[in-house]
Amino acid sequence: MDHSGALYLPEHKTLIVADLHFEKATTLNEKRGSSFPPYDTRDTLNRLHNVIRRRQPDRMICLGDTWHDSDGPSRMQAEDREAFRNLITNCKTHFIIGNHDGDLSEVDGVSFYSQIDIEGIMLRHEPVEDEALFQICGHLHPVAKVKQKGRLIRRRCFYLSKRQCVLPAMGSLTGGLNCLDSAYERFMSHEDRHVVILGRDRLYQLSMRSLIAD
Repeated sequence: MDHSGALYLPEHKTLIVADLHFEKATTLNEKRGSSFPPYDTRDTLNRLHNVIRRRQPDRMICLGDTWHDSDGPSRMQAEDREAFRNLITNCKTHFIIGNHDGDLSEVDGVSFYSQIDIEGIMLRHEPVEDEALFQICGHLHPVAKVKQKGRLIRRRCFYLSKRQCVLPAMGSLTGGLNCLDSAYERFMSHEDRHVVILGRDRLYQLSMRSLIAD
């Protein structure tokens, strides 16, 4: 696990990221009349570039919701589009389709998969109930709330159990779902549940008992 929110599998030299949600700001601005600065894609690309530079993977797998909607690729600024193209050219990249991606079949040079199996580890966008294989997925944007030195802190986190690893959303403008929310109950096995919170430059493992609901 990396403090960026990426997961690195050294034995496969594979970097896994989830929920980049490129162009979410422009989506919200156009469809909801919001006024977000249109720089979330660039910030996400910069953080993606940094973790690739640190880990030096041979390949990267994006677990879905790479764009916030199917028109996202056409709204990317030229500089961001070039940076994205350089990333996936220099690091072989596989894309799993997410519920936000829509029909992205015509994105040049990008192939999408419904799921990917790495030696019995199943990678997909959304977790599936009663999956026999270990799952690595995204979609839920897990966050953990804890009290530290009298202050409530809410941070993105990895949410793990005996059969699942749910990655935090890496996108700059993504919200999060508290790990104590009932939405997780039908997906997460109850054995060995814990969270690993993202810090500025390190990770912090916590038991479920230390978490606070929203």
